[in-house]
Amino acid sequence: MATMQRSKLRHAIQTWKQKSIRRGQQLKQATKRLRELAQSRDQWKRKAQARQTRIAHLCAEVQRLKHAKKTLCEHPCRYSHTLPTIQTLVALKLQTSASFRAVSKSSAIVRKYLKVPLQTAAPNTIQLWVEKLGYYLLTRPKEPADDWIIFLDHTIRLSPKKLFVVMGIREADIDFQRPLCLQDLTPLREIARVHWTGDTIAPILRELQHELGTIRYAVGDYGSDIKKGLQLAGIAHIHDVTHHIALILKALYANDPTYQDVTRRLARIRKQFTQTDAAHLFPPKQRSKSRYHNLKPFAEYGRHVRHYLSRPHDATDAEQRLRQALLWLPSQAAFFDELWEISTLVSTIEWHVKHHGLSPASLAACCRVLDTATTEKGRAFKARMLQYFQLTCALVDASECLLCTSDILESAFGKYKNWLSDNSMAGITGLALCLAAFTSSLETHELKTAYEHTTTHDVQTWIRDNIGPTLLKKRRDAFSE
Repeated sequence: MATMQRSKLRHAIQTWKQKSIRRGQQLKQATKRLRELAQSRDQWKRKAQARQTRIAHLCAEVQRLKHAKKTLCEHPCRYSHTLPTIQTLVALKLQTSASFRAVSKSSAIVRKYLKVPLQTAAPNTIQLWVEKLGYYLLTRPKEPADDWIIFLDHTIRLSPKKLFVVMGIREADIDFQRPLCLQDLTPLREIARVHWTGDTIAPILRELQHELGTIRYAVGDYGSDIKKGLQLAGIAHIHDVTHHIALILKALYANDPTYQDVTRRLARIRKQFTQTDAAHLFPPKQRSKSRYHNLKPFAEYGRHVRHYLSRPHDATDAEQRLRQALLWLPSQAAFFDELWEISTLVSTIEWHVKHHGLSPASLAACCRVLDTATTEKGRAFKARMLQYFQLTCALVDASECLLCTSDILESAFGKYKNWLSDNSMAGITGLALCLAAFTSSLETHELKTAYEHTTTHDVQTWIRDNIGPTLLKKRRDAFSE
């Protein structure tokens, strides 16, 4: 009996053991399946999220394309050309040296070969667009403030008239970590007259000061009319550092017998070897105007020629004659070393002042540079530059940084003159408005506002009041039958 009970008990234990093993295996399989399902669920969830993100991006791209299509077809009021066409052609003109005819032909070429929806425009139409943009930027209301800084100067063409230009910038908008660019400026005045004096400039500056609020100081050269006009208007005048350095160099070298002798000899050599096989070796051209702005190429040439003469060369007959003509140059080594030292001082000082303004930090850097001067003229240059820095800092109330260069205005003049260089009879025309147009950011909303608020009659009235009849108009009237 007992044996039978033990046998049943063992059988029951074995049965429950087998059931336990089977349930353990089922539980393990269920756990594995659950893990696989969880991974699959997460994977599909990620895919669904990626699809939703992709759908959102596609919807945004569709909206962007719809907006772009709308913009491509957008016309300023009263214009048959689209805004992107106007923007493209005006940018091609303002940001390159291409002529109006070249821009017009470029638009036709781009349309033909790139198959883009770019309309073509006549050269006169593009010129009118540029003039309208310049007129809008010049005449739109300016924000009154107490920190305006102005740049002013004259530009001269083949004409009895001189164009007086004033541009400005607010001190709060200046980034003293880089030089100014044209888009930083605000055009303020452009007026052409035959005679300019301090008495005629002063009322313009007083009117400008009343319009702007407070002009802290003006930056420009020391022309007698500008100097007196600013003095009568009560505006502090900071002498442009580039012009001041040129005046210092002129005082040091204009009457220097060595400089005169060297420049005379090199000018003679340049004429003698211009159309020979040695033309690549002749001296740089000495400019009649702004000569003392450009002494560095002159100094570099002296150093290069000394090195060239010290080495043997297989030379042509013309090069041999040029070498013989330059044998006197090594005897002027001290002069060229002195000129090189001053040129290096000038370029380093201009870099500090034009990139970072005149501040305690840049002034200290300039003083360290000037302390490296070793020659007699180098020390004289140092003394005059320190005097300039002292006087400039005393002109305006204490400030963290001062602008003391009007190079950006000279850059605008250079671009303007380059536009007119092929037309000797251009004189001063309505195209002077390009000086104001150079400051445009060419953003769509700015162009749209400019063209919708400016008419051809506005431009013609401004030209009549501020420029007057051009040389070409006078010539046609004189030769008309």
